[in-house]
Amino acid sequence: MQSLPSWVQLLALALCVCQMCALQPRPRSDDDDYDFSAENEDSFTPQPLRPPPWQEAPQPQEARVQVPGVGDIVGVRGYKAISGRPINAFLGVRYAQVGAGLGRFQQARATSFQGRVDATTASPNCAQFPELQRLQAAEARGENVDDCLTLNIYAPEGARDLPVLVFVHGEMLFDGGAEEAQPDYVLENDIVLVSINYRLAPFGFLSALSDQLPGNVALSDIHLALEWLQRNLPHFGGNSGKVTLVGQAGGATLVHALSLSGRATNLFQQLILQSGTALNPYLIDERPLETLATFARLARCQYAGRSLAPLYDCLSRLPTSQVVSAFEQLLQQNEARGLSFLGGFKLVVGDPLGYLPEHPAALAAKAANSSVPMIVGAAKDASAFILSRFYDQIQRVQSQNVSDFINVVLRHTAPPSQHKAWLDWARREIFSQEHDRTASAHSVSQGLLELSNMILYRAPVIYSIRLSHKKSPVYLYTFDYRGEHHRFGHLDNPLPFGVDASLSDDSVYLFPYPPEASRLNPVDKSLSRALVTMWVNFAVTGIPNQNSGVWPKATSEYGPFLRFTNSRQSMLELDPHFGDGLYAPNLYGQYFNATNSTTTATAATTTTTTTTTTTRRPYVYNPYVNRQPNPYPYNYNATTTTSTTTTTTRRPMYAYNPYANWQPNRQPGQAQPFPRRPTDPAYERAQEIRRQQVIREQQEREQRIREQREREQQQQEEQQRREEEEREQRRVQEQREQEAQRELEQRYQMQREKQQREQQQREQLAREQQEVLEQQQREQEAREQWERNRERTEVHRSPQEELEQRQREWERQQREREREQTINPDEPDDRELEEREQQEREEQQRLQILHEQRLQYEQRQREQQQREQEQREQLAREQQEQQEQQQREQEQREQEEREQQEREEQQREEMARGYQPYEPEQQESSRRPYPSYEDYVRRDEEEEPLDFEPEIDESSNRNYSEEQEREQQQREQLYREQQEREREQQEQEREQQERERQSQNPNEDEEDQQDRRQPYQTYEEYLRANEEAEAAAAAAQESEPEPEPEPEPERENDPSAYESYDDYIRAQQERQEAEERERAVQEGWEHSRPEYPGYRQFVSNHHSSPQHAKQLRRQQRPNL
Repeated sequence: MQSLPSWVQLLALALCVCQMCALQPRPRSDDDDYDFSAENEDSFTPQPLRPPPWQEAPQPQEARVQVPGVGDIVGVRGYKAISGRPINAFLGVRYAQVGAGLGRFQQARATSFQGRVDATTASPNCAQFPELQRLQAAEARGENVDDCLTLNIYAPEGARDLPVLVFVHGEMLFDGGAEEAQPDYVLENDIVLVSINYRLAPFGFLSALSDQLPGNVALSDIHLALEWLQRNLPHFGGNSGKVTLVGQAGGATLVHALSLSGRATNLFQQLILQSGTALNPYLIDERPLETLATFARLARCQYAGRSLAPLYDCLSRLPTSQVVSAFEQLLQQNEARGLSFLGGFKLVVGDPLGYLPEHPAALAAKAANSSVPMIVGAAKDASAFILSRFYDQIQRVQSQNVSDFINVVLRHTAPPSQHKAWLDWARREIFSQEHDRTASAHSVSQGLLELSNMILYRAPVIYSIRLSHKKSPVYLYTFDYRGEHHRFGHLDNPLPFGVDASLSDDSVYLFPYPPEASRLNPVDKSLSRALVTMWVNFAVTGIPNQNSGVWPKATSEYGPFLRFTNSRQSMLELDPHFGDGLYAPNLYGQYFNATNSTTTATAATTTTTTTTTTTRRPYVYNPYVNRQPNPYPYNYNATTTTSTTTTTTRRPMYAYNPYANWQPNRQPGQAQPFPRRPTDPAYERAQEIRRQQVIREQQEREQRIREQREREQQQQEEQQRREEEEREQRRVQEQREQEAQRELEQRYQMQREKQQREQQQREQLAREQQEVLEQQQREQEAREQWERNRERTEVHRSPQEELEQRQREWERQQREREREQTINPDEPDDRELEEREQQEREEQQRLQILHEQRLQYEQRQREQQQREQEQREQLAREQQEQQEQQQREQEQREQEEREQQEREEQQREEMARGYQPYEPEQQESSRRPYPSYEDYVRRDEEEEPLDFEPEIDESSNRNYSEEQEREQQQREQLYREQQEREREQQEQEREQQERERQSQNPNEDEEDQQDRRQPYQTYEEYLRANEEAEAAAAAAQESEPEPEPEPEPERENDPSAYESYDDYIRAQQERQEAEERERAVQEGWEHSRPEYPGYRQFVSNHHSSPQHAKQLRRQQRPNL
């Protein structure tokens, strides 16, 4: 085939190149951005013609990334073209998996291998109430609305080892998403952008401080995302060793809290905190359990307080949309009540996950040495967003005292423990004394905005870097620029004045979001480019601006800092004091050492043709009431004075303006001609006057500097004196606390010793009781052993008898052998000798055995005597205890008798009213003791005068008779019971005696045994039976020959003479009864006792009776 000419080929190639250039997007030019004008905006722009089908742009191509352990991630190649280069996007990449049910409120788990991952479309935001309808529709379709832990990654085509910006969206932590971070502005530079989705509101922060509902789950989500990025960033062209976290508002609070926790060490290297820190009181829930109770009530879940199992079960079954709806109700109902009643979207201290074991201020003080370089700042009027939500309450205050207005702000911005400190600070630093009498919502609104700014944004920044700025570079800034768009410009502003930059307005110039704020005018674009450049420079080099003096790092917690302003001459201005001349109160003195913090700032003094001194505070009027409409106002007074007597003198503008002498298209090599000066006398005089003026100004400046130094020296001395006083006070307080601690420890020690003594006493008592029980058990065993030994000695013969029996047996055997020898004399002598030796050996063995038995018998006798001695001692102790018991009973009976006498005396006094006393004393001497109670009663009735009938009340007689009958019945009942017990005891004793006698005399006739077992109803029968038995025994002895008398030991006092120890005790009792009977016969009242089964019982009952019968009758008789 013939080839085409070369010119034809060149022509075809040129046409193809032209067509490709026509299809290529036109890159953005800086000059085009700045050439924008109003005339061009209104001019007619024709619509381009639709290209033919063969010239249409191709469909987006896929960008594939192989990630080990994750899978094949398929993104969008050429997602956008920025600065003439394509940007690849990987959207909705899942980094963790949320559990179902109660797992929605718990820590997520890292994802495993996913195979092919579709990253071409962004995933929905995490559950939030502004998207409640979307959640309900998705749940109706059966979708998993909780699977939202995803990343969006934007990287230039061919990126390799680029620094990484990781954006964490924020606002109030109950809305927002990763879609807020778009790459249009940031990826004009060589950098990789990542945005994170994390769980919001109750799913990220609701806490019961338990493993089932831990709280701070959002921090764990961000932590998991950073771990995923640390492993996989190199596959997307990022450098995992140069990661900068960027947090906006609530996102900055989370990022800062994660850095303070120390859990994410080495996962990022730098921080950028935009209008938020972990010390923001608006995002710390100090009462998470009360929040949980309120949320449970709104979600209609049972909350018992102690047992949370029903609540866990209810939350696990609730659909996600209902949980979000319950949180929306909580926010709407409790927001007006104040900060303490608002929760469910805040950090909690002491979470079981361990991210905030202490208050963030304590962590900031401890983590100062391990801090990382950071950019931190806030929008000028960041709190206007929050102030506008409760400004209606300020307008309803009916008072002229500024304190009432301040309290409304404090109720919504500060915890109750800090109200007093902030109230005193505001009255001293912001408002004047005149506001105590003439305050109104209109006149103090600007000051209230300044107060809320300091509480929520400025003071937390100051506290956060108080120590860390000495260890790591910190760059402070405030964003005062008021551009064409607000981040929340769609919301109405109820404040009576316009505000400058509000919350998250700086984010508008970093990312084109929301869509209505994505079209920036040329001035806004200029600021956006400057802001993005410094943020990217910080991510790349750690220094936001390389030009010396433009943005130096902070040398104290107050500055210097960079201010983004609306000034046309200079948008970037350097200011020395982050608090605008106001020093934050020391709220966290227990965590930070006050001596390490900077409490004064050196005023900046510059030489200018004019010197301006202005005092901004206190606010006396509202400068924004008659404000002229200006889209880019510049109304910030540059000079400030503190609340003390120090006055700061400065020029109207800031110290350094790097853009003041900037001229476009300036040739760097052109030299400026040196101006020639005339030599006329007038010029010389003018120069001399100018020199004199310069000298005077120099002297004035030196004088002011000396005065300033003197004031500073005085302030330092005063500060040192106060510090010395505080140290002394702390030392005294510590001494008091130590003394109190010692006293407390002494009391605890005394209490412990007392408890130990009581424990030892209880143990000693227990041991004694155990010993008593063991002693009783040993005595019982000894008694039983004694009985068994006695039976054995009765059954077996004594060793002496055994020896005699063996002797007789041996003699009998000897006689038999002699008899046999006489019968057989011819047997050999050897056998006889052997038999004799055998017999001798046997005899020796028998003697040895008998000797051992004798020793054993003697040992048993000694043991028996020892046991009997112990039994006697035990018996003596029991008798002593019995006597003590009887004495106590006697005292009790006497006490009862005295009480009875008192009651009877009282009754007699009441009954004797109206009667004459009657005492028959003349009859008392004629009465003598009677042999029985019946004789006494009969004789007493005979001696009573028959004609005497006392007139007494029938009711008293009836009561007296009833009482007497009851007492008589009680005595008879006690007598019968006692008699029954005595009978049973006697029967048991007799049966025991019969068994012993039968064991000793088995051949005794049956008649004697029957006589011995016969029970006796009275003591006289028992005596008669004993006399008859003794007479029969005497007659039997007389009929038998008298044996030789042998000396016997006294039977009465020798326990070994009795068969058992119980027999010895019984014999002693009988002997005592016989002695008492004889004494009673001698005294003449032996026959007056009733028939008792035992004489001892009679004596006991007689002496234990409450009164003698005669005396008792006299006491019971009413007085006449």
